[in-house]
Amino acid sequence: MDDIESSSFKAPPGVKVVTSKAQLASDDRPSPEMAGWCLQRKNIIVLKSGTILTSDPGSRDVQNCRIAMVNKNIRPGEVLVAAPSLINSFLENLGSIKDYQQIQQDMAEEISGQQKRLRTLVQEAVDADVSDIHMEIRTDVCRIRFRKYGELYLHAEWFPRLGREVAAVAFNKETDHATAHFNPLVPQDAAMPLKVKSGDIRLRLASMPAHGGFDMVMRILGTEKESSIVSLEDLGYTIEQIYIIKRAIQMPHGAVLLSGPTGSGKTTTLAACLHLIKNTRKVYTIEDPVEKVVHSATQVPVNVKTDDRSFASFGRAALRMDPDYIVLGEMRDEDTANVMLRATITGHLVFSTIHTNSAPGIILRLADMGISSVMLSDSNVLVCLIFQRLIAVLCPHCKIPLKTAKAHVNDMHRWEIIFGDAVEHLYARRPGGCKQCGSSALSGRKVVAEVVWVDEKGREYIQKLDILSWERYLRSMGWQTYRDRAVAMVREGLVDPFDAEALIGEMSLTDESKGFDYNVAREQMEKEEARKKKS
Repeated sequence: MDDIESSSFKAPPGVKVVTSKAQLASDDRPSPEMAGWCLQRKNIIVLKSGTILTSDPGSRDVQNCRIAMVNKNIRPGEVLVAAPSLINSFLENLGSIKDYQQIQQDMAEEISGQQKRLRTLVQEAVDADVSDIHMEIRTDVCRIRFRKYGELYLHAEWFPRLGREVAAVAFNKETDHATAHFNPLVPQDAAMPLKVKSGDIRLRLASMPAHGGFDMVMRILGTEKESSIVSLEDLGYTIEQIYIIKRAIQMPHGAVLLSGPTGSGKTTTLAACLHLIKNTRKVYTIEDPVEKVVHSATQVPVNVKTDDRSFASFGRAALRMDPDYIVLGEMRDEDTANVMLRATITGHLVFSTIHTNSAPGIILRLADMGISSVMLSDSNVLVCLIFQRLIAVLCPHCKIPLKTAKAHVNDMHRWEIIFGDAVEHLYARRPGGCKQCGSSALSGRKVVAEVVWVDEKGREYIQKLDILSWERYLRSMGWQTYRDRAVAMVREGLVDPFDAEALIGEMSLTDESKGFDYNVAREQMEKEEARKKKS
């Protein structure tokens, strides 16, 4: 114990300290895979058995060591308190200058190879024109799945260790704010700029622990130098909807709120709206993370994990920067909603996103956040409410008449009742697609949206939170829901009826505004059973 007593090391009370190699298994030696990591820390050693020796058991290095071991496919063992002299002797045997340089070189080459594999994967996704890369890492396999036009398909299968290493490199080496160590045991998210063959790409990363491993999803946001903004027309908005949105952008103050589920293209729509703002105006965007680069705006990344860098705190700060427009990337809580209210009543036009299932439903979500209906009905607050989703559009080169589609044979009676004579002009996906669409039978996705101009009559319903009566009033004025728009696109021969129903639910055979007809439901089920018996 002389070495221990002569150093600053103090063992925790009642804890047995390992002072010599004789106290360890005779065949247990330092792990070569963790050698470089341990040489950098100086106070910790990992043995081949997975045992961790440390002179400072309360150090954060112990947890970081476990995470690093998991990333290298090494199972962490027990943690033993060891005398500094014992750890130094292991390090001396392990870390001659030549050995250390070789270990560092091997580590650099390994990381470089993993970074190259990450770039290759992203480039493959860009070439395939997909929106998301799903990495599903389990104990026996790592599945790589691509999402294209809203649907997932298997792209490749890797060894699980490679998947863990690529995920760790993505978070630890490539993100805007790299974490100390990627931890697959907790949810994490980040933004990542990446240079690939096709140019500079931005991605959004998210990870989630799962039974037997974890998932990592990379969403491809676009290129850093992307200058062409997709117009509202190209996105799929109708002439009437575009008129309302353009009119809202010209308002001197108020709020334009955009809703939709994750992955519905809200960021792209916001970028299209910002593109319509004059260059003589000052725009601040508060985002988590910054997704699409808009050169005419000052884009501020937030960190929702710290109060001083939240949507609300940066929103309040932006109000002191003499803005004309403020974009709050998302209204997640009452504080952010109050910032929106303060900005509107002090003469600013605010854009923000929120999660609801309809445009009128935005009112109920704001009320749920604690905003009074009196304030929501104020003429200075809400200007325009938008809800959108994305629907798959048929490939014009290979779509086939609906009546010739085998997948629709059993449902043809429904289509005939719903669409009448127009069924002759409906189309469906061609199995296997064609070369032009990459065998997907689709040409992309378009927005189906609801756009509401908040007028005086509407404010009366908002003040009473009478959303049902408000929707009836809107319909009487010619307003269409996103479901109406989806059905219209089926009638136009742009969308397969099955793709429409995947988005809006089963198309009704009756006018449900007059009530759900249970008799019709029973008749249809009886007919369906009769057809099955006949076939």
